[in-house]
Amino acid sequence: MFEREGGGIALIAISAVCLFCLAPMLQLAFAAARVLQSGAADAFALLTGPTIMRAIFNTLAIATGSTVLAVILGGTVAVALATMTMQTRRALAFLFVLSLMVAPQVSALAFKTLAGPSSPILNTLGIAPPPGTPNPMLGYGGIILVMGLHHAPLVAITVATGLVRIPRSLVEAARIDGARHFAIVTGIIMPVIRLNILSAILLAFVAGVGNFGIPALLGLPVGIITLPTMVYRQLASFGRGAIDDAALVSLLIAAMAGIAVIASSWLMARRDVRTETEHGLEPFIHRPAFARSVEILLWAFFAATILLPLASLVATSLVPAYGVTLSLESITFAQYTGTMWQQALIRRAFANSLTFAGGAAAVLAVLSLLIAYALDRRLSRARMVILPVIEMPYALPGVVVAIACILLFVKPLPFAGVTIYGTAWIIVFAYMASFLAVAAKPVVAAVASLERDVEEAALLDGARVTARLTQIILPLVLPAIAAGGVMAFLLAFNELTISALLWSAGTETLGVALLNLEDAGLATEAAALAVVATGVVATLMALLEAASRHLPENALPWRQLCPGTGAGTRQAAPVLPGRRTAIPVRSPGGDCAAGRACLLLEASARDSLRHRDQARQPNRHVQQARRPQGGLRL
Repeated sequence: MFEREGGGIALIAISAVCLFCLAPMLQLAFAAARVLQSGAADAFALLTGPTIMRAIFNTLAIATGSTVLAVILGGTVAVALATMTMQTRRALAFLFVLSLMVAPQVSALAFKTLAGPSSPILNTLGIAPPPGTPNPMLGYGGIILVMGLHHAPLVAITVATGLVRIPRSLVEAARIDGARHFAIVTGIIMPVIRLNILSAILLAFVAGVGNFGIPALLGLPVGIITLPTMVYRQLASFGRGAIDDAALVSLLIAAMAGIAVIASSWLMARRDVRTETEHGLEPFIHRPAFARSVEILLWAFFAATILLPLASLVATSLVPAYGVTLSLESITFAQYTGTMWQQALIRRAFANSLTFAGGAAAVLAVLSLLIAYALDRRLSRARMVILPVIEMPYALPGVVVAIACILLFVKPLPFAGVTIYGTAWIIVFAYMASFLAVAAKPVVAAVASLERDVEEAALLDGARVTARLTQIILPLVLPAIAAGGVMAFLLAFNELTISALLWSAGTETLGVALLNLEDAGLATEAAALAVVATGVVATLMALLEAASRHLPENALPWRQLCPGTGAGTRQAAPVLPGRRTAIPVRSPGGDCAAGRACLLLEASARDSLRHRDQARQPNRHVQQARRPQGGLRL
């Protein structure tokens, strides 16, 4: 009965998806096609020129190196947090994801101030490089290191989406069979999540190809140009045909990223191991000494790669000038109390970022509810088409979205005769296009999980769709709407790539202000601005964590790294000898490694239970003697 109404909501949802997600991408494709049609030889010469080829090599080399580092670190952290009993694993997951939510340019600035010869912390400790020594963070090594550390949480979250779907019974069957912990991780868990790992590799590569903030701060000062920084320079030159050239380079970036995104989606669609979500994976490594050692190692690693760079940023903001040794006599709060706020650029950037990100997040929250309701009630058959279109701008690099928005609005709008190019509205539009997927994801999941009984009762009572949506659906999914809106705000508040290409006089954002302060040599002001921006992000994340029990399970990314701690989950039941173990559903073909593992474990578990039942009959003491010794928790 829901399919016969809600046509207006479905029309609004489709119009929003077409306007914010489909139109910019089509405009980019049409513009590139026009350039190729009008001058294919010139376009070919541009794309094969030595400058472009060098930028392509730098982009691929940096993306590959950072991907390798991110996969090793992120995969290790994800598996450790999901399988080991740690007292502080939620705090570890929160801190790990915080490093991802901090803007890339802030991470680059933090490492730059930490390792240079003017580092306040290294100078205080007396281990700073000699004056005049090049900053070791400037160059390929520094870019790959910072980018790999920044994208490691992205890999961990992607891997964790596969870990949470591993049936608990699969691990319990292996433990009944006497498998050791290392064998369970390498022989059972890794084959099941292998496609998630491949997807994480591709997503990290896409993020590396499209990253602008880290190469801009650590690469441009030493002449290392990547494709995103080349687009930034082309637009900044205001030369003839700059937009056309930037569109071609953006299309090249989109092609590189699009191939990886399509490959990732194809891999996830071919996931041939059916898993259950009701009783997902929980920590099963309970050896206190080993788990405690790993926990200490994780805290030490996070302290060195997350807390220490942020501490360097704070120390830089507390000295009167960059290069001054931090001491009790040199500490000053002038950057926070006066110097930073006396600059109109910083005050304007804070106001703009709050306004642009807040406005975009508020509109996205409303649109998310309408889109989620329309997808679940009226457009369920088109769900598999609409959702990929929504996720497309978020998956593509920000520079591609920015160029697409420029091409869409560089000319006056039809019928209206006005354009939003050069105004603040184009930045808000680009934010909405990029982060609609982030805001809609938890709302779509929340609406899909609602029972329809209450709404059907209201429908029989004569309630119209607007009344049911606002009085029944909205209160139930309001936490998910708030979570999606706040996540979109967090990403837009510190964003740099889009605003760096779309800003104009009076519309500077925090990312643009930070880049301008760094270019002007005002390191202490830039550090203070980065500290305040990071504090805002950390505070909002802490508020979300405090309200997490009101949100859908796994709605927050750091919660996905800690399976088995949700409000709706229970503690792992001990594997008692007399309890039947649920055998996981195996793949239909049964020919994959995970499917064979399921078959072997199923047979092994049944053999163990049969032997145990036979041993129980004559004597309980004989049963105790014949009970499998490995992996049992009593």
